Amino acid sequence: MEPKGNPSVDCFPQNGWCLLGLWSSLVSDKTIISDYGYYLHDAHKEGKEIKIYAGKCEDENDEQNCFGKRGLSQNKKVLNIKKLELKHGRFYSEMFFVWQIEKLDLTPNLQPACLWNWDNTNDELENYYASDYEQGRRKLDFLPEQRCYGEERIEKRECDLYGNAICTSFDLSKYLFIEREKRFYLRAMRAADSGSATTWLDLLPFLNEITSASVDLASMPKIPKAKSKKDFGSNQSFANCGRRSGERRRKREAEKALALVTNGENTVRGQHPWHASLSRETETERVADSCGATLISKKVLVTAAHCLFDVDGSSLNARHVDVTLGMHNRSNLQENRQKFTAASLVIHPGYNHSKVDFKDDIALVILAEEVNFNDFVRPICLWNDDYDLNKIANKSVMVVGWGFTLDHEQPEILQKAKLKVVSYEDCFESKSKFFSKYMRPTENFCAGIPQAQTSACKGDSGGGLTFYDRDDTKRHFLRGVVSASPGKRITPNFRSCDPAHYALYTDVTNYMDWIVENTPDINVQIIS
Repeated sequence: MEPKGNPSVDCFPQNGWCLLGLWSSLVSDKTIISDYGYYLHDAHKEGKEIKIYAGKCEDENDEQNCFGKRGLSQNKKVLNIKKLELKHGRFYSEMFFVWQIEKLDLTPNLQPACLWNWDNTNDELENYYASDYEQGRRKLDFLPEQRCYGEERIEKRECDLYGNAICTSFDLSKYLFIEREKRFYLRAMRAADSGSATTWLDLLPFLNEITSASVDLASMPKIPKAKSKKDFGSNQSFANCGRRSGERRRKREAEKALALVTNGENTVRGQHPWHASLSRETETERVADSCGATLISKKVLVTAAHCLFDVDGSSLNARHVDVTLGMHNRSNLQENRQKFTAASLVIHPGYNHSKVDFKDDIALVILAEEVNFNDFVRPICLWNDDYDLNKIANKSVMVVGWGFTLDHEQPEILQKAKLKVVSYEDCFESKSKFFSKYMRPTENFCAGIPQAQTSACKGDSGGGLTFYDRDDTKRHFLRGVVSASPGKRITPNFRSCDPAHYALYTDVTNYMDWIVENTPDINVQIIS
């Protein structure tokens, strides 16, 4: 996992961890992991009762409610026990169990350990610990490979495990923990011992299997290196892109309005001339302003791939997609708008609508006719700066659209919201179970202001997340495309976005080569 990754469950440093009866470890208030319990697994399948003992026992003489100096944990039920087989080496495997239990009431004496979510460096770590309910916590010495095996303390069979093992001074406990930054992390379980040294099976390579088997654990996705920048030069991706008519006047109006933004508010006409509305009209229905899109040239718009599919999951025919540019007030039919029917739709080849995982959620809408540029219709510039997300983390960006407001209604006037881009780590920590599944570093990223419930919502999909370079180029650039966000149930039959969480935006920098290759009128001659 990434060295900068953070714990996958909220854990507390006061007491580190609590061991439960039968050599198990608590890793959240709903999850126990154990390498022992074959008969418990079978007993659960047979419907037999399993009692959980954890935390401090109030009265050690109370045999009914105490076991091994641990108290009966509020009579919580075991809901499920999943058996995992962790294979290591050519011949060996270990059985591992992930328990789902009713939510425990955590106390100062009952706290979960973190799952190790840093790197796999062992030699530089000093704070290894083992623990059991009889002897408490003990610090162990790490033994490098030559010390562990050079003196034949461990047999050749255990030596073969070293690729997935950690060697320490001798201890009979079942689990190995690491202390880092005032937190305790579960790192390994005992594999073998020789009487003078112990080999522990490293759980880090199996983190995905463990978290997938739980109901509330998640692992931080790996952060790959960002792609090399495609340089469009000083002329940018399209002539005069990213500039709007009356920039200075509207800039003052915008800044005055944005100082009051809490959720989103009306835009000024002509303030976002690259934003377009997509409507779909099939033989059975017409859905007006169902998605947004962003104009990047005279004939091409960028949108989300999932916007180009019908409710039945079938991809839309180009003739069923209508594009409206220059619209500000949906009810004002007297506005000077430009309407087009799409000539072709180019959906990224990696997108699979049936999976509903929003991977490669990006598409292009190609128009048959060229757009006429004016004060209300202009293209935005494609991103022309460093692709590293850390360079814009915590900076302000803008999203606009006719998506649902907090009242779950579609507004008449185009709405704007000033958001903040956040790091992958901050995004993951905010709702780990959701973002461990849908966040893909360098392919998408998060933005929003959850504390103010400011975000994109249903109907904003496909619209652009834009950045204004006020210091250098004085242009607006497209960096993201509205893709997905956590939802919540509003009524028994209606779900909508949850603005109390960040939303995901497809990162256009990851798809720049593909965008350029499929945009017939981009300024390809200036691309290096």
